[in-house]
Amino acid sequence: MVNRHVFLPLLVACLWAWNGESVSAQTDRGFTRIVPSTATGVELNRQRDLWVMEVQYKRVRIVWVEFTDPATGEKVTEPVWYLAYRVLPRPLPAIDDTATQPQNELDQRLGASLFIPEFTLMTYDERDPENPDDQIPNQILMDQVIPEALPVINEVERPRDVAGYPQFVDSVSLVQDVPQPVAADAEDQPWIYGVATWRGVDPETDFFKIQMLGFSNGYELTGDEAHPRPWRKTIEQRFTRLGDEFDLTLKEFAFDGEPQWLYVPDEGTTAAGE
Repeated sequence: MVNRHVFLPLLVACLWAWNGESVSAQTDRGFTRIVPSTATGVELNRQRDLWVMEVQYKRVRIVWVEFTDPATGEKVTEPVWYLAYRVLPRPLPAIDDTATQPQNELDQRLGASLFIPEFTLMTYDERDPENPDDQIPNQILMDQVIPEALPVINEVERPRDVAGYPQFVDSVSLVQDVPQPVAADAEDQPWIYGVATWRGVDPETDFFKIQMLGFSNGYELTGDEAHPRPWRKTIEQRFTRLGDEFDLTLKEFAFDGEPQWLYVPDEGTTAAGE
């Protein structure tokens, strides 16, 4: 006879495995990638008003969404790729005011800093092991506001066992003043929940990466004094697609390596005279 004290836990574990979830997924709610709020001493000295958010996100998934064709009025169903995330600013280490002066000389900031999330999805061919960063994107797609997708995504991502769980909203709706930093051990963790969404991703894509901007105001200036060019502190995460264009399911994407903070050129700013 099977001992019920052994059988029941095994049954629960099997059910979780069958649903593609683990015990840890029940507690972290699927936010399995955590990008800590970090800054180097160089960054802190260069920029005294620096803020950096902790960013947690899930795997990229696909939902099928019904749209109305504006030309014909007919209903069409399309795949929407999305990345669900939550963010919160964290306190940064104090710096010694007697240290070297900041290198970046800018006009005084007027008003509060704004949190403006931006996401760029870039598809590319299989990575070259010898030159993993030497990739020419096949597609470069900015995060889009897709109102029709939000109810479908929230139905998938919001836990049914937590009353009052926040809604995932689009990037435009999240624009706000940057909140005050919250310590990681504080009892109240007022996470900001958002979702980045894309239409028109090539269904044959196997490799892609997402760059996430707006989660820090960090920057560095390159070039000479006459032609300075700012580079923005950005998060990059690579993904591998395990399915194919005929099997667009919720569980077909895998993380390809760890996320990293890096600096990318600010495409909205060009050097003087260009």
